Amino acid sequence: MSSPLTVLFGNLPLQVRQELTRLLHAESDLWVVGAAGANDLSSTARRLRPDLVIVGENQLARLEQLAQHYPVPVLLYSDVPPRGEEVAQAARWGLYEHVNGVPQPTHPLFSGWRRELLRKIRAGRRVLTKVAGPISRRMPAVVGAPISGVVVIGGSTGGSAAVEQLVRQLRPPLTCAVLVAVHLPGHFTDSLVDRLRRATSLPVVSGEAGTLLEAGKIIVAPGGYNMVVRPVTGSPWLAWQTEFTSEVSPSADEPSVDLLMRSAASCFGRKALGVVLSGLGRDGTLGAEAIRLAGGTVAVQNQASAAVFSMPNSVIQAGHANVVLPLDGISEFIRRSLVMWTPTSRLHASSTSEPVRQ
Repeated sequence: MSSPLTVLFGNLPLQVRQELTRLLHAESDLWVVGAAGANDLSSTARRLRPDLVIVGENQLARLEQLAQHYPVPVLLYSDVPPRGEEVAQAARWGLYEHVNGVPQPTHPLFSGWRRELLRKIRAGRRVLTKVAGPISRRMPAVVGAPISGVVVIGGSTGGSAAVEQLVRQLRPPLTCAVLVAVHLPGHFTDSLVDRLRRATSLPVVSGEAGTLLEAGKIIVAPGGYNMVVRPVTGSPWLAWQTEFTSEVSPSADEPSVDLLMRSAASCFGRKALGVVLSGLGRDGTLGAEAIRLAGGTVAVQNQASAAVFSMPNSVIQAGHANVVLPLDGISEFIRRSLVMWTPTSRLHASSTSEPVRQ
C-alpha cells in the first residue's frame, strides 16, 4: 500500500481547517501534516515537506516564492472562482485545481462536495508523480482555467452509447465545458457517469446545484431533474454554474435538452455549440433554435449512425441544424469549433458534413 498523501494547509479560516482535517483523516490515504501562517508558507513547506498544499485566495501571491523554495502541487480553496488572469499566473507556480467553499455537513449538497474535494486532492498525487527532482519540477496547466465556451450534448434512446463514443474521441486539453443531458431515470445517472469516466481522461461529474463550469470538465445532468446554466452571482469574477429549475420541460422529458440548451445560449451566445444525438421525440429542437438565434452552432447525428433518428431529424426539419454528421465526425467538428471561437472568427461546417435538408 502506498504511503498517505500528505497535505499542508495555508492560511485558511480555522473552521475550514478543522472541517478539512476531519474529512481527510477519515481517509486512509490522506494525512494533514500542519498549517502555515499568512507569511510563512514557504518555510513551513520546506520544514514539513508535504505532497500537496491547499491555500486560500489571500496566499496566491506567495505561490511564486513557494515554487522557488519548495515546488509542490497547489489546490486553491475559495468560495468564488478565481479570475482568469490569476489562474493563468498561479498555474505557473503549481496551482492545478480549485475547490468550492465547504457547505454545512447537514446541507444536501455536502456529500457531493465531499466526493469532489477528495477527487481533486487525490489528483494531486498524479501531478506529483510527473515531477522530476525537488527544484526543477513543473506543474501542468490548471484544470479550472477560464472556459472558451460550452458544448451541450443531448440524446435519448441510443443516446447513452452515442455520448460514450463521442466522449471517448474528445482529447485534452479541452478549452470548453461539456454538458450532457440524456433521458434516463435517476438511478442510471451514476452508471452513465462511470461509463464516461472509463471512456476519457477528462473529469466527469454528475451535475449538482453550484457545480462550476470549467475547461475540460464534463457535467452530466442527473435523471429526474432539469438542469440549466446560470452565471455565478455575487462574484466579481466571470463564471457559470449548473442549477436545477422547476420549469417544465417543453417535451416532458427529463433531463430536458431544450431547457439546458436555452440556458447555455443565454449565457454563451455564439460560443454555445449544441449537439443532438440519437433519440426518440423532439427534445432538443427548441434548444437548437435558441442556440441558433443567439449566434451559436448546432450539429446533429446523421441517420446512418443513429439508433433512433427522431430527435436529430426534428432539428433538421425545423431548419436549426448547421451540420449533419456521422457520430465519429462530431468530435472533430467540436475541436475545429473551439479553435475558431475568437472575436473575428466564424464557425464553418466540417468538410465531412452532409448537406442540411431543409
